[in-house]
Amino acid sequence: MDTPKVIINGEIYPGDKAFLKIDDLSIVRGYAIFDFFKTIDETPIFLEDNLDRFFSSASQMDLTVPFTRQQIREQIRALMITNQIPNSGIKLLLTGGYSPDGYSLSTSNLIITQSKLTRNLSTEKSGMRLITFPYHRPFGTVKSIDYVMGIHAMKKARELGADDVVYVQNNLLSECPRANIFLVDEHGTLITPSSDVLAGITRKYVLAVASKICQIEIRDVTIADMKNAKEAFITSTTKNITPITAIDNTDYGPTPGPISLQLQAALEKLIFENKGLLKQNS
Repeated sequence: MDTPKVIINGEIYPGDKAFLKIDDLSIVRGYAIFDFFKTIDETPIFLEDNLDRFFSSASQMDLTVPFTRQQIREQIRALMITNQIPNSGIKLLLTGGYSPDGYSLSTSNLIITQSKLTRNLSTEKSGMRLITFPYHRPFGTVKSIDYVMGIHAMKKARELGADDVVYVQNNLLSECPRANIFLVDEHGTLITPSSDVLAGITRKYVLAVASKICQIEIRDVTIADMKNAKEAFITSTTKNITPITAIDNTDYGPTPGPISLQLQAALEKLIFENKGLLKQNS
């Protein structure tokens, strides 16, 4: 298969010939934001939500998006038509630009890429193990490209026989490097962290479907909450709802709990049966 095409600043290039100059702040300082969504059967899922978050991240990091929202929609559609990858992940990457001194912000570069995305149904069914890791992301509400600690933490997780980590600081859980986290307490109430975490798009729709299934609390989540919970799961664009079987020495069972299963079914219907075609601006 040919290398998928990419878009840089509105122009389509072969993926193996696309480039940024080495003085871009994303390269010299790691200063950039991104967003990521999936397509199913050529249908973008929750695109408007992702664009909302993309523009919000850019604003928080003082980056100017060089195209209008409609122009970005048109570029995404053009890339999808060119690449013909029905089930894919599409990334919008906005950089700090070509800096004259290696530190000052300049005109941002916008890169749009597309790649094949395969769903991991086995992991969604069997679950994952996590360990706690002492960290909290700076600019927690921004989807930045800074994954230095996440990559470092993943090495630690694998050394301990786990699949990923959940960040903990000052006795509070926040999020995983690439996912939001949820707990179900002994009363069947769904709990998820509220403060300074990324506004996950899948998280948003899980909360929406959960409002018809169980009680919800969006608040500080403590280590004690984690240890006393009956169920746990994480959510993301690629992981959907993936159950957590254990965090550190706290076991939640080898299979998803009843609330997790109900939410998995509800999210499945929303995304994969209806392809997420919601009136998101209503």
